[in-house]
Amino acid sequence: MQNKFTIGQMARLHDIPVKTLRYYDEIGLFEPYEVDPQTGYRYYTLEQFKKLDIIVYLKLMGVPLKEIKRKMEHSSLDEFIETLAEYQKVTKEKIRHLQRVNVQLTTRMKELEQTRHINQIGAPFIKHLPSREVVQVKAEVGTLDGTESVLRDLKKKISHITPIMIGKVGFMLSVENAKKQQFTDYDGIFLLVESDVSFKHELVTLIPEGDYASIYMREKRDTTGVYYDALLNFIKAEGYKAEGPFLIRRIVDSFISHHEEERLTEIQIRITS
Repeated sequence: MQNKFTIGQMARLHDIPVKTLRYYDEIGLFEPYEVDPQTGYRYYTLEQFKKLDIIVYLKLMGVPLKEIKRKMEHSSLDEFIETLAEYQKVTKEKIRHLQRVNVQLTTRMKELEQTRHINQIGAPFIKHLPSREVVQVKAEVGTLDGTESVLRDLKKKISHITPIMIGKVGFMLSVENAKKQQFTDYDGIFLLVESDVSFKHELVTLIPEGDYASIYMREKRDTTGVYYDALLNFIKAEGYKAEGPFLIRRIVDSFISHHEEERLTEIQIRITS
């Protein structure tokens, strides 16, 4: 049949499943030019190619099928330009989001690569850190269930902020609990916010700029007390005062690596003279 195409031919030419074309017919979005009354075969014409191209394009841009159908039925040049402008705006936002995710992934990958070259395990040191914006939840999280519950609630509240949370979650521990050897009786949880993300939220606070006594550890948690003691003794010996709480972040945990020698935790605490 000259200049007419079966549904199978249309599917192959436009790389669209036959099932999709049938669905478009059912909802009245893209109907065949002709249906054989005896066989039920659907036939399409060359003139319909452009319409299908537009449908595929708008769908790729994220326009819902109902919206595409409405615009196709009541279309004008101005309306079509308006549609493209509207979804150009959506596309630009998606690009910004993906660029932000890419920055976060790059930063995280760089940090993980750097952990291979950290040699001062167990040796306290002082570093000056800028202020850091965090989402903070103060709550007793002394058990695994308690930790997971707080984290789940935190993720729900800030899921629109950043999709990358691996390695950005930390715990707060009071100096008093550390001295009492209660190393898992955390006083809260914090989530470091990426520097390129700007937002306002009631849970947002600042970890102040300043000097921080820090120490890295790779061992299991049952040896944690040695590191807290080492930090506190180092701070006292250097003539500083500890301004709690301790900030604990597992940079490489068991989720990232099953090899214990690759795991890395950093403990920090702000100090003053």
